[in-house]
Amino acid sequence: MEDYKPAGFWIRFFANFIDGVITMLMAFLIALLLNDQEFFNNRLEETSRSEDIANLIYVVIFVIIFTGSKFKGSLGKLICQIQVLNYRDMTQISLLKSIGRAFAYVISAIPLLIGFMMAGWNKEKKALHDIICGTRVVYREE
Repeated sequence: MEDYKPAGFWIRFFANFIDGVITMLMAFLIALLLNDQEFFNNRLEETSRSEDIANLIYVVIFVIIFTGSKFKGSLGKLICQIQVLNYRDMTQISLLKSIGRAFAYVISAIPLLIGFMMAGWNKEKKALHDIICGTRVVYREE
């Protein structure tokens, strides 16, 4: 377990930022395909149909499926060279655990995103959803 360097708050934040940019690019392409004027009218009070579709696709394919597969993380995590592993034996997580981890994000977000910020405060650099699901985000080996 000492072979893996834990990924801290800022690299994880950057990976999520990249995921957000990719999701918005997907929403833009979907809006073009669907001629979704609500997306282009820049209404900030609610999301457009294109954004909802892009978010769903991204979460299901790139967050849940990619994290529970040989990729061990979303596109943002792949770009940042970090991965999600089981805490106990540092192996690939299952698809079922990846689904649970995605739902645990909600719990991390509820109290003012404090569950995500925990990755910057504790020694093991684990966010609340990592603690709940028994996962660890670490740098990929070179």
